[in-house]
Amino acid sequence: MSFEQDRDELSPEEKARLAALPRKRSPTSSLEERIIGALKVKGLIHLKPSFQLWSLPRLAGAFTVAVVLLALGFGVGKWQSRPSLRASTQPMFMMLLYEARGASEHETDRVIEYTAWARTIAQSNHMLGGAKLQYDGRLMRRIDGRLDVLDISAYGEDEQIAGYFLIQAADYSEAEKIAASCPHLKYGGLIELRQIDQS
Repeated sequence: MSFEQDRDELSPEEKARLAALPRKRSPTSSLEERIIGALKVKGLIHLKPSFQLWSLPRLAGAFTVAVVLLALGFGVGKWQSRPSLRASTQPMFMMLLYEARGASEHETDRVIEYTAWARTIAQSNHMLGGAKLQYDGRLMRRIDGRLDVLDISAYGEDEQIAGYFLIQAADYSEAEKIAASCPHLKYGGLIELRQIDQS
């Protein structure tokens, strides 16, 4: 119910009393200035100066520093989060994982096992990276100056590359032991192990 509706329900006597009440007024400007001055003298209020031109260079400088620090933090984070292949002191090896076409049986179990295996190899500081590859792809070559592109699915091979891991090991012997522990072999896959030429 609004104030106007409330007033309509009042008796004439109540309306007269309401009308006789003093109306709220703002203090005069001189009174307001005297009160503010007294509060300033007593240290109860501190008025900050309005925005001044001399603060523009400070704001610009602060903004520039913030942007530089943000960019620096982002750059350092990116630099630290990616493995440096050049920083590896040991030989690196590529494990190319081949599997028969359409070998998607036990896919969920395989993903769980591969993930656990990769985590174990990473904890031993041998894992540098890896990924599962999609089954579709292209084979490309130039024949008599003409680019020949062939869909992998149309290529007649029984096995195709399904993924890869990049590892580091002291030598081929250690790399073979790491590759032999990969669950890919358990599922009938083939692993091609090749050393990266770091010369």
